Amino acid sequence: MPFLAWPLIRHKGTRGSSETKVVSSIKSLFFYLFSREFIFQRENSSRFFHIQFIKFQILVTGLLCCILASSAARGQDVGNSEDDDPFIDPDAASEVLQPAERTESSWAYMLGIGYGLNPIILLAPAVSVGMYLDPVVIGVEISDSEHLGIWEKERRENFGTSRFSGETQFVKWFFGDNFYLTTAREHRTLKLWNRTYNRTDLGKALFDMHYDLTLASLGVGLLRFNSIGFLAIDIIRFGFPQKQSVKIVEHWETWSILSGTREPLDKNIRERQENWVDTLDSPTGLFATFGFYF
Repeated sequence: MPFLAWPLIRHKGTRGSSETKVVSSIKSLFFYLFSREFIFQRENSSRFFHIQFIKFQILVTGLLCCILASSAARGQDVGNSEDDDPFIDPDAASEVLQPAERTESSWAYMLGIGYGLNPIILLAPAVSVGMYLDPVVIGVEISDSEHLGIWEKERRENFGTSRFSGETQFVKWFFGDNFYLTTAREHRTLKLWNRTYNRTDLGKALFDMHYDLTLASLGVGLLRFNSIGFLAIDIIRFGFPQKQSVKIVEHWETWSILSGTREPLDKNIRERQENWVDTLDSPTGLFATFGFYF
């Protein structure tokens, strides 16, 4: 019998130690992300956000690997002792873990909300609407920090007046009971207002930056239905940039007058553009969507 059935039938006391370790790891990760190191000056926000986002992906991926390794080790012990446990019903556990069909019907409407490691969705969870037509799921995800945003205080402190939004059209094709291949077209938009680059006696500037990026993405994931709801996890989704545009709206600058050249200002704008483009085309990982179907 698959060892994953054990958490469904094992007494709560046997999970206490593992759950405590996982909770402690999550707390440590949370306090790290929102420590003083994460609060940075607005002038260098794009570069720092790119670095922190990569570190965040590494930390969460490492935590997931630890959990999987711990589960595998426990699974071996369970497999050795399950035949001696009178409380285990192999037939019932097999029915739970390996249902004959994914859902009672071969089609269904799906509505959910998703969150995970994505430069847009990290600050604004996505609303997901889709349709299941065995063996395919088609749908769209919409995210907007103005209407669905979280971490509003942190976003304003770190990025000032800004807006993160995105739209993803996806297709998921099952190649097993629960695993699927996914392909998507992603549209990511970032608007940053009132950016400054000021240096005493050298010059000042005020401008806006608008980013628009379109990607084609490909990845793998896992989707599981229960009686009324579902849980889908895009384990990894790599993006391939198709189209990108950056618009700079300059309100005023004094570099040309005070310094006689605006080359330092132009260099700073180019660096910000490159950093933000690198951030926006980052891959999506551990993106979980949960909701209900009907």
